[in-house]
Amino acid sequence: MIARSAEPRRRITALHLVFALVAGLLVVVAPAVSPVSAPAASAANAADWDPGYIIDDSVFYSSTGMTASEVQSFLDSRVRNCAAGATCLKNYRQSTDNRPVDRYCDGYQGSPSESAAQIIDKVARSCGINQRVLLVLLEKEQSLVSSTNPPAWAYTAATGQGCPDTAPCDPSTSGFFYQVYYAARQFEIYRLNPNSFGYRAQRWNNILYSPTTSCGTRSVFINNQATAALYIYTPYTPNQAALANLYGTGDACSSYGNRNFWRIFTDWFGDPRSYEPHPGFVAYWNERGGASGSMGKPVSYPVYLEANGQGWYQRFEKGVVYGSYAGGTVFISNAAILAEYERQGGPGAGMSWPNSEMTCDAQSRCMQSFVSASMTQSARAGARVIWGGLNDYWKQNGAVAGALGVATGDVAYRTQGSLPAWVQDFEGGRLVQSPYGIQVVPTGAVLRQWDANGGGENWLGWPTAGYTCEALGCAQPFAGGVISYSSSFGAHVILGGFTAEWQRRGGLSRMGPAYEDLRTSTTGRGWLQNFGAGVLTQGPSGMVLVPYGPEQAVWTAAQSERGWLGWPTGERACVSAGCAQVFSGGAVTHSPTWGTYTTFGSIGGSWSAAGGIGGYGPALNALRYSDANGGGWAQHFGSGVITQRRDRTPVFTPYSPIIDMWYHYGAEVTWLGWPNGAQTCDANGCVQQFQNGVARSDRAGRISFLPR
Repeated sequence: MIARSAEPRRRITALHLVFALVAGLLVVVAPAVSPVSAPAASAANAADWDPGYIIDDSVFYSSTGMTASEVQSFLDSRVRNCAAGATCLKNYRQSTDNRPVDRYCDGYQGSPSESAAQIIDKVARSCGINQRVLLVLLEKEQSLVSSTNPPAWAYTAATGQGCPDTAPCDPSTSGFFYQVYYAARQFEIYRLNPNSFGYRAQRWNNILYSPTTSCGTRSVFINNQATAALYIYTPYTPNQAALANLYGTGDACSSYGNRNFWRIFTDWFGDPRSYEPHPGFVAYWNERGGASGSMGKPVSYPVYLEANGQGWYQRFEKGVVYGSYAGGTVFISNAAILAEYERQGGPGAGMSWPNSEMTCDAQSRCMQSFVSASMTQSARAGARVIWGGLNDYWKQNGAVAGALGVATGDVAYRTQGSLPAWVQDFEGGRLVQSPYGIQVVPTGAVLRQWDANGGGENWLGWPTAGYTCEALGCAQPFAGGVISYSSSFGAHVILGGFTAEWQRRGGLSRMGPAYEDLRTSTTGRGWLQNFGAGVLTQGPSGMVLVPYGPEQAVWTAAQSERGWLGWPTGERACVSAGCAQVFSGGAVTHSPTWGTYTTFGSIGGSWSAAGGIGGYGPALNALRYSDANGGGWAQHFGSGVITQRRDRTPVFTPYSPIIDMWYHYGAEVTWLGWPNGAQTCDANGCVQQFQNGVARSDRAGRISFLPR
């Protein structure tokens, strides 16, 4: 089967093509590399035409030179606006079906709606044909790439495949998808069966000038298979008249198919027979050693993009060089960063153009900056993109050399919680941008505890301030609570009313970190949580702190709120003589001289009623019971003794000559017995009633005891 060239019906459109190409060249202005006039340098020159070497095999059969997005960008650049109501190639979509794998192509996975760019790229990769070859073929045959108002038949016979000059088109290859697929497959048939067709590489071939055989032939030595394939597909070579008017028409014996293929390819992509650096990249390339340097030889054509401020890029053996007004000239080597950048859409997508060279530290952690993002690369996490405000914060805080280091995950937009946020993991922690600003949750126990409680998408919410440390530990506030950390006790959550109380009492600087999670009392009447400063309780008397110390130790040994002492009813209080804390079942006092004791019952109540530690001072001994004289209790305090006979109220006796003498003679075991009432004093001395008598002291301190 021989595809016809469609030359007779394209003689008129050749003139249209002249203006389309010139118009296209006028917009292709090198934007940033160093100001150059690329169009004039890359425009085809008839003197360069070689009928035996139209395109190099390595170019023709390279199917990785463009991606689908790059094909789309190219189509967009050729037609700014379609005619009203028209479907240009850049906007064309169709359903495609599956094609089987065979000797020539790797098959095709169909889709309900694919763009022309996707079809071109997938076909190119399946059949091993350069995407640029297919683009040029579409333009050569039907002007589809540059047409603003292509007719329907232009899609039906898009590549001229199965459309011989002497017969109607084969309906089995009709339609854009089939035209592209079977044209590419046909070129593979030519390549794999080189001796089955009339034109062959590495020999002289007589090639017609036009379908009119009387116009004669030209003997051409075809240098390579790609050139042979073009002649098999379109079996004519241009005469001198066609070459003399390279962008127009020649004479009656002129043909234009292979001339137009070479000219369009050259104008759009550069010389199809070799790759040369873009003129704006030459100095940059030479500074880096040229073909034998860090970039290697060019392996593709320069590509122009109008997106994101305009620019050029070109592939070399060891990477890709980009040049733009926005970012200058930057090389990205073949590694994870380049692969991820291309996966993100390259310079025409959200990251825009690169604006700095890649830098790496001694641990092979690398970074590269782009106009709208940054990217890091590490052996642990590969290449990761950092966007927007997270990127700004990361760079302002040292980038790779800062506390965050390289990114270990992709940025994610979280919306499951009460508030949305952008989140990204780094070596040094998780970077969060939420309505509370940008905060870092450092890698470690606090981050693990936050994750264990659902992260920002659960009740703890997003961090509201930074991570801070004091002598006892560290803490970070979140919308629903605080997570604190100490090296001895790990990370624990402070929540609810405990958060507010912890903060009211000085937070981390005075209360220290939490030493345990909030726990519910087995009494069912409150909650408790240990902190660096003590045990914070919420019981029947509200929020009370039991500071660590002798009083707390006694309370804890008595089973805390579950034991006989019960819940604290007031804060620990101190005077010069000592300290005390009152509980629902009694009080615990401590003095440096006398030690730690509890006071409880009626005596404890009497002590509390008199002002507790501020009234009678700390207990100096344990509460004791005596059977003497009917029985009773006694306990010494800093300013006196409280005694209590059975079935009587407590009596406080201050330290004085009377109580001293009473104790001297044996206290309650003497004939006087227990104090019956409080001591009264006037200018002449003091008097106190006892169980079996009266004790008096005069102004000189002399004591007398009288029986009743």
